[in-house]
Amino acid sequence: MAKNVKINNVTYENVPQIEIPLADNSGSNAVFYDTTGADAAQGDVVSGKKFYGPSGEVTGNMTDNGTVTSTITTVAQSVTIAAGKHSGSGTVSIASVEQAKIVSGNIKSGVTMLGVSGSSTVVDTSDADATASYIVSGKTAYVGGTKITGSLTSPTVSQDSSTKVLTIS
Repeated sequence: MAKNVKINNVTYENVPQIEIPLADNSGSNAVFYDTTGADAAQGDVVSGKKFYGPSGEVTGNMTDNGTVTSTITTVAQSVTIAAGKHSGSGTVSIASVEQAKIVSGNIKSGVTMLGVSGSSTVVDTSDADATASYIVSGKTAYVGGTKITGSLTSPTVSQDSSTKVLTIS
């Protein structure tokens, strides 16, 4: 925001800066800017760096965090990014040990986790209700996530041709 400046009883309107020749006859000028519109605070400028505000020189005190890197290791974990300056090249990633577990064979059919679709061979068996007595002897099945071996024996069927009686045992 420019200001009106009065020099030798002459008013100059909307002056954004003033240049005054230095007394050392070097030909250089001191330049003064109107800083009334400045709105940076110490916490907005990196620690040790200087800026000029309406009251003069100010040294920043914002923390320089450099490159921040973090790894997520649990499903509930979140990463908090500290206030301050960052290099812009930091990363947050899922730990490689956890990434290795996110494969199709570990995800049930119909579910997609982080872009990986579940395998058709991984199914929910929690609603199955068969018991060993319903499964043919020697055969196996998974019921409620548990492998069971059948105990059902095949019946023997015989027929008496003279009486025409069918016997099942």
